[in-house]
Amino acid sequence: MYLIIDVGATYTKYAYYQKEHYIKGDKYPTEKSGVADFYERIKELTVGDVEKISISMPGIIENGFVHAISLLPFLSGHDVQSELQKLLNVEVLVENDARCAALGEMWQGSLKGASNAMMMVLGSGIGGTLIMNGHIIDSSRHKAGEIGSILMPLDQDYLKMTNFGRHNNANKLIEKVAARAQIEKDGETVFAYLQNHKNEVFEKYCRQIAFMIYNLDYILDLDVVAIGGGISEQKILIEQIDCQYQWLRDQYEEDRHRCLIVACHHGNHANILGALSRLLDK
Repeated sequence: MYLIIDVGATYTKYAYYQKEHYIKGDKYPTEKSGVADFYERIKELTVGDVEKISISMPGIIENGFVHAISLLPFLSGHDVQSELQKLLNVEVLVENDARCAALGEMWQGSLKGASNAMMMVLGSGIGGTLIMNGHIIDSSRHKAGEIGSILMPLDQDYLKMTNFGRHNNANKLIEKVAARAQIEKDGETVFAYLQNHKNEVFEKYCRQIAFMIYNLDYILDLDVVAIGGGISEQKILIEQIDCQYQWLRDQYEEDRHRCLIVACHHGNHANILGALSRLLDK
């Protein structure tokens, strides 16, 4: 039996599979108190005849070694894969969450058969995975595709900067729309409001995402951009990003090719499927 784990900012989801067949799953609040407690929660899930574990989590990860992770900084510098293998005495694989999402969608989702594509995951940050000629691109320092770290100016003189992921993550969108509309700060309330109200904050957010897609397309010649993360399940988000992208193309078009912008077919479950695909070698 396989145990598949997806570590998120708020919840950690897990599922048990017998090869490709789903058995059961659930979630729990992500453990943020330290390495020992983080490992202990995984140990509690390793029951019965679990023979292999595959984990999807944010961060710059190389063969299970976490070089950097802003969500769970206590894991930075840890070889999570090797440490868990020794603790649990089972095979463990650890991979970046955006890469897992891309693997899941390439296996049986919106990126299946794509040649040049980008996975963009909108969560507590922004993750990215680059696909060229049908293969996920990695690099010696494992920064390829990390679009969340691209700098954005906060003033016209380029003296104050932030980065794309910090400025345009899903949490920021929820906070800003809620503040402008004076409504409760949660995703369900915000998107229920957006279904019936025009909102400049939301339009600007989607235009900034579309702006990034426009630029990436000219650098990488993309067939498709798949949007992941919890808010990607909101149809209005994908429609508005596409609308803003089309507007940018109409204003500044230099060729006739327009890449497709779609939601992940499997939504938040893409990470689980991608982590599973690594064990199945799909």
